[in-house]
Amino acid sequence: MKKTGYHSITGTIHLLSGMRIGGSDDQLEIGGTDLTCIKHPVTKQPYIPGSSLKGKMRSELEAKLEKFGGNGNEPCGCGNCIICRVFGMHKPKAHNLGPTRILVRDSALLTGGETELKAENVIDRKTGTAMHPRKFERVVSGSEFSLKIGIQVWDMDGSCSHNGKIGDDALIEFVKEGLRLVQRTGLGSGVSKGSGEVEFRDLKLDGQPFQL
Repeated sequence: MKKTGYHSITGTIHLLSGMRIGGSDDQLEIGGTDLTCIKHPVTKQPYIPGSSLKGKMRSELEAKLEKFGGNGNEPCGCGNCIICRVFGMHKPKAHNLGPTRILVRDSALLTGGETELKAENVIDRKTGTAMHPRKFERVVSGSEFSLKIGIQVWDMDGSCSHNGKIGDDALIEFVKEGLRLVQRTGLGSGVSKGSGEVEFRDLKLDGQPFQL
């Protein structure tokens, strides 16, 4: 097995709405924030963990391709599909796919980064009143984070295919599709309630501009 290529996708993640990716809430205070954003331990600036973006891309692609493991409750672990090839095996077992192809870096804050508190509650269907109020922290809209994704190519990828593309191009197209799906749905928690809408901007593939 031999590595035959490497491609990079770079750009910015622009928040169209507030976004929350959970931090540590080990020390809760009375009257404090119930759910906080993850922040760098030294700079205290919010960031987007690579695992969060990678996991959301994978789950969106699995849903589109209807590839799941564990009776539909776990990531795919078949060891034969392009999802397992690109994102790695879930619950690793014997396979011939080689190493994980995608490398998703943590996204550092570029601009913005202020946080806001958003309140939410549960509505009592009988009385119409709000119950169980709580506050959660999210990064304000307009903030931007770096996007850095690497795609490793091995000699066994020559026959890989996706959407009519082969080899390197198939792997790249599959990663692009994952980004398109995340842009359609959102990133982080609370996407069904208005949070986490993102747009990938200033995208470059190996230094050359491209559009999703």
